[in-house]
Amino acid sequence: MNTYRHWNRRLAFFVLLSVAGLLLTSLSGCAGPRKVYTTVDELNAQGDFSQAHSYVEEHAKDYGKRNRLLYLLDRGTFAFSTGEFREAITSFTEAEQLISELYTISLSQEATTFLINDNAAPYRGEDFESIMVNLFLALSYANLSEVDEALVEARKVDSKLTAINLQYAENEENAYREDPFVRLLMGILYEMGRTSSDLNDAYISYSKALQGYDSEYQRFGVSFPEPLVENLLSAASFMGRAELRQVQNRFPSYRFASRADRKEVAEVYVLHLNGRTPIKQETVIVVPVPDGQVVKYAFPRYEEIPGLIAGARLHALPEAGNMQFVADFKVAEPIGGIAIENLENRRLRIHAKTLARATAKYLALRETERKVSKEHGGWAGLLTKFTGQMLILMSEQADLRSWRTLPEEILISKVTVPPGSYQIWAECLDASGRFVEKVELGSRELKAGDKILMQFRTTQ
Repeated sequence: MNTYRHWNRRLAFFVLLSVAGLLLTSLSGCAGPRKVYTTVDELNAQGDFSQAHSYVEEHAKDYGKRNRLLYLLDRGTFAFSTGEFREAITSFTEAEQLISELYTISLSQEATTFLINDNAAPYRGEDFESIMVNLFLALSYANLSEVDEALVEARKVDSKLTAINLQYAENEENAYREDPFVRLLMGILYEMGRTSSDLNDAYISYSKALQGYDSEYQRFGVSFPEPLVENLLSAASFMGRAELRQVQNRFPSYRFASRADRKEVAEVYVLHLNGRTPIKQETVIVVPVPDGQVVKYAFPRYEEIPGLIAGARLHALPEAGNMQFVADFKVAEPIGGIAIENLENRRLRIHAKTLARATAKYLALRETERKVSKEHGGWAGLLTKFTGQMLILMSEQADLRSWRTLPEEILISKVTVPPGSYQIWAECLDASGRFVEKVELGSRELKAGDKILMQFRTTQ
């Protein structure tokens, strides 16, 4: 009997060490990104993307092995924001591959998340973050004038959204089913091809974009951007009278340029990546139970980061002449809203797993306390209860990891100008329309028929 009890104590000690080790590993994994983000968040808020890019690269190891995806996403975002598009492509491509690998996560890792918390497993990204990877890949290729590659990435968005929603039961379907901004981007990219086949594909993309803004993005308070309607009308006029009549019935007061007229001018599309995406915070509920213990539940929630800049105005001034071309920006991609909704869609699943895990920990501790008290006395049981309770309270943590360096939203503007050399800039405005800052976009030599895509980032 003494041998049996001795073996039991050794086993209990081994289990305690194992759980404590897993807990410490989990907590240290959380500490790494938190330490990194103290500086990354500060540099991002200041708009110092170059310094942030360098800092992320220098502190790659501080992210930790389980958070390599976050490192790749941050590195890609800052590379994109500083115009290092080739490097951005490298980072986002590796991130996409890693996401795919992590979705085949082993059962042992899943078991660890149930024993400790979700931080114990490698971060594999939210569903919408997987989509954003391909969006930024498409934009990176577009900035390098590699239109075919950009279209490949844009098309992946459609197939990924379908695949993601097939993972859920009908009553749990992800509300993020369509991305009309990506459809709009595809239409612009197709028009850069200029062939009849490209124009047909552009018309289809613009039509689907309009449907998406009507059916999917209204709940975010986002309606179709002006360039979408102008381009859809022009593409419809190329397709035929029936298609044009159908669109004009919806937009009878809109004026648009014919295909022939558009060949004589240049079109400048500018994207404004504005603000900082919401970040995850923890909601904690501690419930006392009759036996003197407490059960802790920890859930993630998104918290929005208020920003000063609420809009912008695009300017193009010809170097020869005084006529200035001006157009307002309009929200086209509500990334922050999508993030919040994406987490809300998973709320019931997260809560169910958290409740089950916390309850299982409580029941396991109660049973362990009973056995220890029976075999080694009341004081040993009380010590087990106290120690176990501390471990449980420390281990139950919400997974607050996310792609924090994303913008809050993407706005779009378009100016149509005669051929020539232009100085291009944007005026950023607050919610009252007051001037905040001027962003120089440089000078461009534009030829007839040109369609160019530019962007800038603000985080104020």
